[in-house]
Amino acid sequence: MMVSSNSIQGGCSRWGLVRGWCREGALAGLMIGLFVFSACSASSKYFQDGVNEATQEMVGKRYGSPHKTQSASDGGEIWTYFERGSGTAGFGGQVRGGGCRAYVLTFDQQTVLRRWEQQQCQG
Repeated sequence: MMVSSNSIQGGCSRWGLVRGWCREGALAGLMIGLFVFSACSASSKYFQDGVNEATQEMVGKRYGSPHKTQSASDGGEIWTYFERGSGTAGFGGQVRGGGCRAYVLTFDQQTVLRRWEQQQCQG
């Protein structure tokens, strides 16, 4: 029994896509997803490990100027960094939102990171 390459490709050939594109597109999507996941994980891990050790100067060198700053009631500062994902359009033409995370960092008067939290962006 002979099997044609079209039947092996399954759903990709039904859409009339270029041969091999479906597999390469899926691989590229997986790689992008892993990169985004690891980037998010790296930020969270850095902040988690930096509590009571990292200073404003260290965080600023790694992530740049914060997107938002405000004074804390104890005389320290609160820095907020926003991480916005990009929306992508699927084959159906619908746009999937990329979402937005806010990393809120609380520094004491000596500029040491004392607390951090990850939140969904407001507004």
